[in-house]
Amino acid sequence: MKCALDNPGLISLAAGFVDPASLPVDPTRRAVDALLGDPARGRKALQYGTTIGDRSLRERLVRRLEQEEDALPGQFDHVIDRTVMTNGSQQLLYLVAEALLDPGDIVLVESPTYFVFMGLIEARGARVIGIETDDGGLSFPALEETLQRLAEADDLPRVKLIYTVTEHGNPTGLSLAGDRRAPLVELANRWSKSHQIYVLEDAAYRGLSFTGREPSSVWRHDEDGRCVILARTFSKSFSPGLKTGFGILPESLLESVLNLKGDHDFGSNNFAQNVLDQVLGDGSYDAQVAWLREVYRSKCEVLLKALEEHLGGVEGVSWTTPKGGLYIWLTVPEWLDTGKDGPLFSKALEHEVLYVPGSYAFPEEPGPVPTNHARLCFGVPDEEQLREGARRLAGALAACGERVA
Repeated sequence: MKCALDNPGLISLAAGFVDPASLPVDPTRRAVDALLGDPARGRKALQYGTTIGDRSLRERLVRRLEQEEDALPGQFDHVIDRTVMTNGSQQLLYLVAEALLDPGDIVLVESPTYFVFMGLIEARGARVIGIETDDGGLSFPALEETLQRLAEADDLPRVKLIYTVTEHGNPTGLSLAGDRRAPLVELANRWSKSHQIYVLEDAAYRGLSFTGREPSSVWRHDEDGRCVILARTFSKSFSPGLKTGFGILPESLLESVLNLKGDHDFGSNNFAQNVLDQVLGDGSYDAQVAWLREVYRSKCEVLLKALEEHLGGVEGVSWTTPKGGLYIWLTVPEWLDTGKDGPLFSKALEHEVLYVPGSYAFPEEPGPVPTNHARLCFGVPDEEQLREGARRLAGALAACGERVA
């Protein structure tokens, strides 16, 4: 981010920000006008809220979940009191880690995974162990093998959490396959020998599909509600500035998370929650998401075509083809280090293009950490900048040696 600010000519494919031109100024203005135009609603929105969050909004979110998951009206009534509003989904990830983890505990994550989450886990003194992935997300044979190895080392009691970014994940742009979602719940429960192993489903990009409706969530398959923690946010689908997310927690975690959240903030921004309740109720939110899907689908296609034009056929170079979200995962030959101190990063800066080194997204365990990947985000640049960014990146690759040129 500092590089981008210091050099206005730099094209950043790094920052995982939303398209600035897509931010919902008009729908938000109308929502605020509607709230403040009604004195009673305005006073409610401007007052303190509760730690768990606005009741009307939580009820509305659960009703929407029923529609998303093809449930009957009222079928999810029992989870309203386990639905917690948070300061984006990041706060929920932090609170869950604080409530659940002690030093030496173990969290199993996709490899690669959302690197900011790894930082907060390590800050708790816990171990992060990566699980191999493929085009369908978590590899179940690799997950079973890791759990078996930990059991044989008497470390299974330390395994507290399995973390997955289910839709259009950060950093790969890929999703957990629909036919792996119910089995993930079964696997977590089967390996919960002395204690519950939870699944943390980070669905930050749910709804931003280019190709149609996403599969049922992992949470939907946790029928007794004891295994899966669902984390959602409005930062990517509406506005990061409102900084509002929500989670649905198993009963066993609810009290500890709410106590911690009360210590943090006494409750998330009440005005933002009321604004979201308004846009969800008047149809503005759904219209915004429908438009965003087209914006990101078009930008993704532009970057994919540009990568094919400039890097197609280059030996050892490949990339993912996401079906939603904001990210493409680039792979280069193994001998070429994409890290901050590696040759490609410096050449990319010389060519005025920026990416996120892929090594940040891999945990140290089981190692070694791959150094030949990069995360590309198509959220911020416009379509012409995406084309030019791909051209510059190809130039940086060519400058790294004859084998790329």
